Amino acid sequence: MPVPGARYRDMHSGMSGKNAAIRRVLQAMYHPEWAFDVGVFGKPHDLGNISAYRGEVTKLEDYIGWLSNNFDPSISWKDLEWIREFWDGPMLIKGILDPNDAKDAVKFGADGIIVSNHGGRQLDGVLSSTKALPSIADAVKGDLKIVVDSGIRSGLDVVRMLALGADCTMLGRSYIYALAAKGQAGVENLIDLYEQEMRVAMTLCGANTLKDLTRESLINIY
Repeated sequence: MPVPGARYRDMHSGMSGKNAAIRRVLQAMYHPEWAFDVGVFGKPHDLGNISAYRGEVTKLEDYIGWLSNNFDPSISWKDLEWIREFWDGPMLIKGILDPNDAKDAVKFGADGIIVSNHGGRQLDGVLSSTKALPSIADAVKGDLKIVVDSGIRSGLDVVRMLALGADCTMLGRSYIYALAAKGQAGVENLIDLYEQEMRVAMTLCGANTLKDLTRESLINIY
């Protein structure tokens, strides 16, 4: 992203903004069982991947500041070319909402794109991934892998995205919730629920396999 978005929800939740630390303490007080579990068994209390990169323990406030300092408004396709010079592995470009950008990704040689509006956190009112996906699939389907995220909360949502042209979907919020609630067991249960919901949706719209899902299937889903 060239600049950070105005994430008002982060301010409201205590992730950023004035008195953020006080907000988080109050939230912990209202959820004592969770606070005890995280406080005792959740150590070390730092952002491990960023700490390893920075070479020092990184708290939430340190991370927010570090992140803000690393945005660059001049970012462009040339930066991806620079990355490609020393990275010959698979490359997926995230945040694609426009068919022309998808075509540019094909020209660039990307292995895939992630159709995403970043969960609607970067710009209020931006086009949803669901709205953007069909025209992008029409433009580049088969030329690279099309992954999609944002707004996927159930197996039915996965089926919708596949029918609209995605090769696969990502899961963000729901899996994080499951992980926070029950750890590995919670995530395993979530995946089982998604599978069950997909099977029900596919059965009710007459699709025996994932390849049978087309936009005509959405007449039954919607």
